Amino acid sequence: MTKKLAIIGVGAVAVSLLLLVLLMRPTSETDRIYTHVYIHGVPVGGMNREEAIAVLMEQFQSRLESRKISYILNNEIKAEFTFAEFGATFDFSALVDTALEYSHVGNLTRRASRLLGRPYEITHAPQFTFNPECMEDVMMRLSQKLDNQPINASLTLEHGSFIIKEEQIGSGVDIESAATATREALNRLEDGMVELNVIVIQPSYTVAHFDFQKSSLGHYETPYATGDDPRIRNVRRAAERINNQVIYPNQTFSAGAIVAANNPDSGYEAAIVLVRGEPVEDIGGGVCQVVTTLYNAVLLAELEIVQRHNHSARVSYAGLGFDATVAGDYFDLKFKNNTPHPILIVSRTENSMLSVTIYGYESRDPERTIRFEARQMELIQPEPYREMIDPNIPVGEQRVTLESQMGYRIEVFKHVYMYGELVEEIKINESIYKPLQGVIAIGAG
Repeated sequence: MTKKLAIIGVGAVAVSLLLLVLLMRPTSETDRIYTHVYIHGVPVGGMNREEAIAVLMEQFQSRLESRKISYILNNEIKAEFTFAEFGATFDFSALVDTALEYSHVGNLTRRASRLLGRPYEITHAPQFTFNPECMEDVMMRLSQKLDNQPINASLTLEHGSFIIKEEQIGSGVDIESAATATREALNRLEDGMVELNVIVIQPSYTVAHFDFQKSSLGHYETPYATGDDPRIRNVRRAAERINNQVIYPNQTFSAGAIVAANNPDSGYEAAIVLVRGEPVEDIGGGVCQVVTTLYNAVLLAELEIVQRHNHSARVSYAGLGFDATVAGDYFDLKFKNNTPHPILIVSRTENSMLSVTIYGYESRDPERTIRFEARQMELIQPEPYREMIDPNIPVGEQRVTLESQMGYRIEVFKHVYMYGELVEEIKINESIYKPLQGVIAIGAG
């Protein structure tokens, strides 16, 4: 009996020493969860904080992200989005901190009893979050898919008469209620369904907004060649694209977007264009004449110019400082309707003349007139003619194959008169036209 008690005593001492060793480990060791702790059924004993969080995320995050929210309209699923598309995620930090605290807080006796006791289960819900930007993106996608956008009333000029087309009321998803229901469904952490509510979307402009006297605010014409070559067809095609375009108050019009000269599906043909002052063949040659004519009509209508670029060299159909060009997505003509009423662009190609008229409500004083002036601020000399050997020209002969052109810096001003007296001078733009170096071909044949 004494021997048995001695053995038990030795065993108890050994266990105590083991517990003491375990409980007195260095800080790096005591940062680990070394008791029998489970978080939502996952054993995390022996892990440090980062390891436990990683294991829990691996166990639960993928299941969370694959859950879905279904959107129902008229008893039909119209769209589905996974939790992952909302940026949904778990945060197990607080639960792991609880496990660490349970493992290491208290005196040696209590910590030893926990170490030898029954498994400790942590079942508190982890923190759950979703990304508000992802929520906004999903709501936008839902709206784009299901909304029937309203159509504003519009105006056209056909056969000399203005025709007003009535507005159309639209319908769409009540995004605010859908977002609220979505947040509730996400917080339930399970697949959910959201019943969508439909709202009426009113157009911004109705027939009543066109109930005013339509007047020409600005009109400009440029001549173009006769015949039926690609450039002329491009001019007509671009003129058709801007014709009967309505611009509502405070709306910015992009000529480049409308004429779409660089869109291969726009139907433009290869024709002569200016590239760094030199004539080359490219798709859409002639479009810039339409843009230039529009620019001058806009100047006369005194609309707000947002963006305008001149050509690299002077063009034949407009004076220096009065041209405009579009190219790719970097050169554009943009202007804003700064009047309180809608305006209409009317473009015509008749009798070898291209005309653009801006129609709207004339609110300017009839005694007020404007005049534009281009001032030459600098004359830029070109480089001397560049010589090129041409085997097709007889020896000793020279021919000018490209004429030199002067360069210019031009500033355009608007003069405002009241009763014939100058009351204001406004600088409109500054244009720099690069000089063009001419070419002389020298015979070598």
